[in-house]
Amino acid sequence: MFYKKVNKKIAFLIFFMVIFIGVWLVLDFIRIGPGLPSPKAMPGWYIPGAWRGNVQSCISSFPEISPYCNAGNYSGGKFINIWYFEDESEFLKAEDVLYLYLEENGNLSQQEININTELQEVAERLEAENSWKPIFGPHSFNTTRYESPETSGYFLVYKRPFLKEREDYFIAYYGIRGMTNLTEETPALKKLIAKSYYMSNEEGKVDGLNKGKKEKGNSLFPWFSIKPQFLKKTFD
Repeated sequence: MFYKKVNKKIAFLIFFMVIFIGVWLVLDFIRIGPGLPSPKAMPGWYIPGAWRGNVQSCISSFPEISPYCNAGNYSGGKFINIWYFEDESEFLKAEDVLYLYLEENGNLSQQEININTELQEVAERLEAENSWKPIFGPHSFNTTRYESPETSGYFLVYKRPFLKEREDYFIAYYGIRGMTNLTEETPALKKLIAKSYYMSNEEGKVDGLNKGKKEKGNSLFPWFSIKPQFLKKTFD
């Protein structure tokens, strides 16, 4: 009789643990989404070749605005730097800090680019490889053009690229190291953007950086609105 009671207690405990683990897995699935990586691995989503190990630390040319950041290097000094955010408020604060930094360290302008031809080339290559990826977003969009002695290139923002219910935000920089003629390098950078481009949510948005409205009292010290540890620079 005693052993039967013990066995019932053990069985009940095991059943409770199975239910608990099941609920935890379901909640985690809902939070991350089907087939999506964790926040730490999210930057690799927009880095071609990341699955082959082409993932490095963020470059030192920009402030650290997110704990989730990686870069990918490509031929001719070209590279991609990706910051990921899982919260809109943190994304907006980081975008503001980055924009201020870029204004102080280089020349900024807005430029519309069209990558329709480049995306068609990517689609043809994927078809030849019996592969596919969704490209529901616009093929022509606004970008933020950045030119400085350290690097020049284009900033893009991908908003909610997976599901409209998920808060996923990416800031992507497609650039080239050192002094360069950005106009001459633009065709190669457009190809890089097309290889990186991903949008499965028809209501997702692609845009350049937007300069937010600073509070009057903090206009001289906008970085107080973002976590201090995100402001230090990272190094290769």
